[in-house]
Amino acid sequence: MKYYLHRAVAIKPKGTKKFKMSEYTIQEFDSFKKALEVYKRDFLLEGDTEQRGFAIEKKIAMRITTTKKKIRARLYKPPLRTYEVLALNPPTNKYRCCREYLETDPEYGLAQEIFLILETNYQKACDEFLYEMKKYEDKRNSFYIEIEEDK
Repeated sequence: MKYYLHRAVAIKPKGTKKFKMSEYTIQEFDSFKKALEVYKRDFLLEGDTEQRGFAIEKKIAMRITTTKKKIRARLYKPPLRTYEVLALNPPTNKYRCCREYLETDPEYGLAQEIFLILETNYQKACDEFLYEMKKYEDKRNSFYIEIEEDK
């Protein structure tokens, strides 16, 4: 089975306040583990909710899929927020493989965030996802599969 890492990047040109899409790439991998290694170069899987070491002039959105079909990336400003978010379109596949980050320690504050890592129509890909992500589970991180019910 082939896995595809979709990576969208938006940058803020000097002297402006708005971000602009700068690139969209799709990389092909033979296993979920290899795709995850490249994913982890930009995003941590444990310990925090932020992308790795980027300046405020760059935003990255990533998703692993089992289809090479391009995903539409968009920039938007959430209601009641002052910053823009780069997001990939919601998934259209049957299975969504997610990470839930939950911080309940009063010392650090309360935070919860859901990250979509893999979307697929194949049960085998979900099994590989859960097998690989076991080593990242801890008190803050859990990994699960959402199944899209037929309507």
